[in-house]
Amino acid sequence: MKKVAFVVAAASLFVIAPLANRFGPVVSSVTLVWLGVLLAVCASGTSQSMAVASGAFGAFGSGILASVSPAAAGAVMIAAAFAERTTRIRSRTARAVHVLVALVAGALAGTLSTAFSTSSIPVIAVATLVAAVLSALPLLVEADDAVAHALDQAAASVTQPARSALLQGAELRRNAAEVPLDHATEIRVRKTWQSLLRLAEARVRLERSRPRALVRIAAAPPPAGSPQLSLALEAPSSRALVAAPSAADAVLDMVDQRLEEHVTVLAKAYTAVDTARAAAIGLEDADLRTVDSLGDSLEDESRAMVEVKGASVT
Repeated sequence: MKKVAFVVAAASLFVIAPLANRFGPVVSSVTLVWLGVLLAVCASGTSQSMAVASGAFGAFGSGILASVSPAAAGAVMIAAAFAERTTRIRSRTARAVHVLVALVAGALAGTLSTAFSTSSIPVIAVATLVAAVLSALPLLVEADDAVAHALDQAAASVTQPARSALLQGAELRRNAAEVPLDHATEIRVRKTWQSLLRLAEARVRLERSRPRALVRIAAAPPPAGSPQLSLALEAPSSRALVAAPSAADAVLDMVDQRLEEHVTVLAKAYTAVDTARAAAIGLEDADLRTVDSLGDSLEDESRAMVEVKGASVT
């Protein structure tokens, strides 16, 4: 469905782009930027800020280069639209192939749509459709799921045990993409994934605002015979203040626990759905019974024919 949406957005862009100058600079600029952002969002599959910014940048660069080189304008537009998706490709080789295909496909699409912009309506329609299909070629290169990629990025910025929970969540997201969910369950699971992402973002912010080195220094007891130790012994309230965990420690523990709970609940939900589906498939034996009864009837018919044949020979 996302690929179809991208083809529709690309077709709209390639139809309007060659004719945009006829509507004045303001209308044409706003239209191209809006279509560029729409194309980037469809290419990314998410409305992240990077996708929106890259789509706007692609429309800006395409507008500048359109009068000079339609091929360059199309290459910039498509490559910028796929910029966010490019960052989610895990292999360097596949990432380079993705960028190269986007540039070549965009150049061909831009040249094709501009070359036939003054032709008859059927020819324009065919050229636009071909250009849109060409621009969708980068989708053939597999990219990581946006949620799984975000969880991986968050895991790289935090310490244990949050890192393990986030990595498990990312792996679960990749493996559970093909598990079919009913509409109600899908809505609840989607909200749970969104909540997990918000927790991951909060955990990263806590990690960055509270360096671990300072925490270890603050938590370590002062050496024997030091003035700090004497002061702590003289002031019981100060000693209790040093020994007691801070509010940030309590919040960190709470967030880490919530991360693990979210991943556990999601894994349980996907396992339950997959198990129920497998059980339903195993119990669907109507075709098996039909074929079995058909085989028995054919066997009986064959046996009767043999008996009749034997009786006629006798």
